[in-house]
Amino acid sequence: MEFLGSLLTFLIDIVGSFGYFGILLIVGLEYACFPLPSEVVLTFFGLSASQGEFSLIGVIIFSMIGGLLGSLICYAIGYYGGVPLQEWLGRKFPSSQKSMLALNKWFKKYGKPAVLLARIVPLTRTYVSLLAGAEKFSLKYFILYSSLGISIWNIFLVSLGYFIGDNLPLINSIMEKYTFVTLAILIIAVIIFIYLKFFKKEKNTSK
Repeated sequence: MEFLGSLLTFLIDIVGSFGYFGILLIVGLEYACFPLPSEVVLTFFGLSASQGEFSLIGVIIFSMIGGLLGSLICYAIGYYGGVPLQEWLGRKFPSSQKSMLALNKWFKKYGKPAVLLARIVPLTRTYVSLLAGAEKFSLKYFILYSSLGISIWNIFLVSLGYFIGDNLPLINSIMEKYTFVTLAILIIAVIIFIYLKFFKKEKNTSK
C-alpha cells in the first residue's frame, strides 16, 4: 500500500504539471519497460477523467500514443541489441527468462499476431517489444499489432478506472484475480476478428 500511495503521488505531480503530455510521458515510460504497473497507472488516469480533470477520449488517445512511442523505443533497443541483449536480460533478471521463452514459442507458433497476444497478457507485455526488435520483426506489422493490443489494454483499464476508479486497491485485487479470464476472452475475440478481417481476405485474393 505504501508503494501504491507513493506512485499515486508521483502520478498526480506529473499530470498536474504536464496535463495530457504527462499522461503520454508516463504511459510511454511504462511501455518502454520502466517498472510502472499499468493496472494502477491507466486506471488512475481513467479516475482523473471521471472527476472532470481530463476527457475520457483524450486520456485514451494520449495513452495510446504514449504506449506506441514507448514500444518503439524498446523495439529499437532490441533491434540493435539483438541476441546479446536477450542473454544479458536473462542473466540480470532471471525471472524474465520464463516470459522470454514463452514469447519465443508464441512467435514460432502464431507468427505476427504473437505481438498482439503478448500485448494483453501480463509479464510478456514487458518484453515483447525488446524481443520483437531482437528477432528483426517487421516494423510495419509490429506497429499494426502493437497498436491493436495497446488499444485493447488501455481502453479496458482506462474505462475501468473511469467507472469504478475511486477504489484503486479493489481494482488491483480484481485484476490480479480475474485478469487472465478477461484477457482470454479478449484474445479469442481479437484472434477471430483478425483472422476474418485479414487472413481470410488474403487467402481469397490469392486464389
